[in-house]
Amino acid sequence: MNKDLKLVIEELTKYGINDYVGVSIHKMENERGKMVPHMRAEWNEVVVDTFSWRTTGVKDYMYEVNTKAEEMNRYFNAELFVKGITQRAAWIKADFEDKVEYLKEKNGIGHPALFPVWLESKKKPFTSERSI
Repeated sequence: MNKDLKLVIEELTKYGINDYVGVSIHKMENERGKMVPHMRAEWNEVVVDTFSWRTTGVKDYMYEVNTKAEEMNRYFNAELFVKGITQRAAWIKADFEDKVEYLKEKNGIGHPALFPVWLESKKKPFTSERSI
């Protein structure tokens, strides 16, 4: 197994998202038109169903496959590649309903890396007492 692929899989396992994120190495065309190895990761992402929204006016949400791919050239860094995924670990593992609620509160532009903070704030009961 490729050492970079092994490192990425180990990190995904450490964060508990290896069952949610598929990682592989494929030959893909780069910006110069050459077929070269790329590391590719895929997971389900919650997005606004734009077709439904435009045709019915109802803002609904759905799953869509999200792909992250990078050319494995001399500038490729497996640790940086996987960090872009693991910062979203709580988001990737979260329930569909929680993701939809988060996106609705953030007008559809909430960043997945900030989801854990939002989720934690939902668990804390509101108190009107203030310390002065």
